[in-house]
Amino acid sequence: MYIDECELFHMGQAGRLCLHACVNTPGGYRCTCPAGYNVTRDGRNCKDIDECSTRLNNCTREQMCINTYGGFQCVRVDCPRIRNATYSKTSPLRCERNPCSVDNKVCSQAPNSISHHYLSVVSNLSAPRTMFRVSALRLMGDTLRFSLLGRGQARRHFTVQRSDRQTGQLVLGSPVQGPATLEAEVEMTELEKGVQLGRYITKITMFISQYEF
Repeated sequence: MYIDECELFHMGQAGRLCLHACVNTPGGYRCTCPAGYNVTRDGRNCKDIDECSTRLNNCTREQMCINTYGGFQCVRVDCPRIRNATYSKTSPLRCERNPCSVDNKVCSQAPNSISHHYLSVVSNLSAPRTMFRVSALRLMGDTLRFSLLGRGQARRHFTVQRSDRQTGQLVLGSPVQGPATLEAEVEMTELEKGVQLGRYITKITMFISQYEF
């Protein structure tokens, strides 16, 4: 009697033979995984391949390799060009504003620093969920204000909430089906009696996989 195990155990997650795809073979079956994954030792599940820790990526020396679920992204962080203000790269993911002259008010209102962070997540990640936290190591003024910059895509998917006096958190409001790339900018403003002491921008890029694993 011929038994198609893939079809027999296809319905229902509890009885499913393979995490991704099941291929029927004479007298049995085998599981396969999509590109960017390896089949695990149990022969049923899939494990992401870290292309960034191997030579399986084509990122240049000027780029940073970000491993994602099922692939990778090559990113390059360049400091912004803002009128009357200049920036220096102090780390691969951070730019800091150079000192302003006393009479240059435009420069003093520009962000003190701009940081970049990259997140890799699976498709349809359960939400609401805190994706990132921004905090001040020390408070110079009397008030910290956290806000979400931009419109459209960012505001459809994210909100910014305060978790304590010195910390704000970026919250994903609902599951997002991949593949997709979402970007959000969180601004932390430091104030003293209503006067701005500094602005700090954190740019978060979220790479969402096509798969839920």
